[in-house]
Amino acid sequence: MGLVVSILLFFVSGDVIYAFGRSKYNEYLLNKTVEEGTRPKIDISDDKLVSRPLVVERLKKILQPDRDQSYYYLICGEHGTGKTTLARIASSEVGCGVIYVDIPANLDELGEAFGKAINFALEKVSVTGQWLRKIKSDDAPKLSEWGKALKAFRHASEVYKAKHDKPMVIVYDNVSHLVQENPKILDILQDDAKHSADDRKYIAVFVCSEGSVPRRMESRSAWSRAKTPVMEIGDLSKEESMKYLIKKRNIKEVDANKLFDLVGGRIIELKTVADDFLAGKEFEIIKQQVLDKVEKKFQSAQLLPNDLYYEVGKSLISDLLKSNELSFLAFKKYFDKVEELNEVLGSNIFAYHPEKNIVTFQSRSVESYIQENANLFNMH
Repeated sequence: MGLVVSILLFFVSGDVIYAFGRSKYNEYLLNKTVEEGTRPKIDISDDKLVSRPLVVERLKKILQPDRDQSYYYLICGEHGTGKTTLARIASSEVGCGVIYVDIPANLDELGEAFGKAINFALEKVSVTGQWLRKIKSDDAPKLSEWGKALKAFRHASEVYKAKHDKPMVIVYDNVSHLVQENPKILDILQDDAKHSADDRKYIAVFVCSEGSVPRRMESRSAWSRAKTPVMEIGDLSKEESMKYLIKKRNIKEVDANKLFDLVGGRIIELKTVADDFLAGKEFEIIKQQVLDKVEKKFQSAQLLPNDLYYEVGKSLISDLLKSNELSFLAFKKYFDKVEELNEVLGSNIFAYHPEKNIVTFQSRSVESYIQENANLFNMH
């Protein structure tokens, strides 16, 4: 019996020393990372990168708060507008005091994403801990990993502010993944951002696609500490788009105009059609590919003839073609149930813009599809 106790004491004391050492090492790594900033990499070559200096400068101001700032930020933009690239550029250029967390699509990897962002070595279960788990059959919840990283981040924010007399910043990119899979995590991060803004400890910046994320965040009491109006990152202007197509991609002006008229200034779509055009595809083939892709969105949204939302969709499309935008209240009046509104608004046919509280078509390519298929929607 005495031998067993001695062995247990040996392992337990070893675990205590290991835990203490790991804690101190984590603290050192975290403070070092905060001082230097995450500085995320930009995986786009200079010849393909579209410069948007005004947007980057606006983001950099957000990432450099003053000592008494008491609010957090929400930055929105449709998928393909370049939000992530711009957020990474601004975070990298500011550097010191900015931590960038890329929320993964697979939330099982959330703890790893937090740990990677703040250089935080996630807990490894010790020998004693493994024995105890076998005895208790107690599996730690996956959320505990990112929770520990967030707790460590709070502590680091106090150290940083004491040294620099201003709060540090944490950027949560791609938070749309949270609202789809586990909105409670988004709620926790928003609540923590609100409390931290109250205490002037750190400033959170949420980056998301327009849609259900801003509507959910706006509906909660923690929204009281959000900076309004919300910043939106939109499409490239025609001038920016033409500069990209002509100077960056070496496409003739007449052809560049056709491509822009088809997909507008959505950079991800511009890049795709430019790639196809330079690969030798004829414009009409490219156009049909774009329209086929949009038609699948209409099909998924149940907005085609004989579909569930076809009639209400026709009315919405007609009104938007007349005015280009609808107030959110006007859009909402078309639906009897919130679930129906959310389903249609989340279908990538229409887009909600929190900055102005309006609804528009989601993209130029959606408008192109409607114009090409006017007979489907009784448009003449």
